[in-house]
Amino acid sequence: RPSPEESRMSMNLQEQFQKLGLGEKIILIAGPLLFIDSFLPWYDVDLGPFGSVSRTAWQSPGALWSMLAVFIGLVMTGLVAAVRLGNVKLPEMPQGVTWGRIMLGLGGAACCFVVLKLISESSFLGFGFYIGIILVIALAAGGFLTFQEEKQVDGGADAGPSM
Repeated sequence: RPSPEESRMSMNLQEQFQKLGLGEKIILIAGPLLFIDSFLPWYDVDLGPFGSVSRTAWQSPGALWSMLAVFIGLVMTGLVAAVRLGNVKLPEMPQGVTWGRIMLGLGGAACCFVVLKLISESSFLGFGFYIGIILVIALAAGGFLTFQEEKQVDGGADAGPSM
């Protein structure tokens, strides 16, 4: 049975999660899921009576692209978790640069990297790749929604981080 302090911490974390914007919630879910998905078969070749060969996101073809996408997903998740759940203060950004714009760019970059992996080899795609493409699209959507939410909070101003 959890102690009263553990229960309070759990409720506090739940309350903090409820206060997050939709984009931040999507990022917090999609980032870790993309990391887990990276160990599933992204490519699968059936060699008939000789068995089959599977490749994860960490293996060729195009391993660099998927590794970068997974890394970006983890960075996005870490930023949201640290700032919104861990009360970490991020540095001020130069004029015209906001954390919402950075999240938008990171989500778009992750999506582009997985598309580059698809372009480098589009044969024998495994179920992990399809899950991965959905998750990087979710990261891009989360980055976009975070950017939109920041614009609404700031009233369109290019103020410092609102994360």
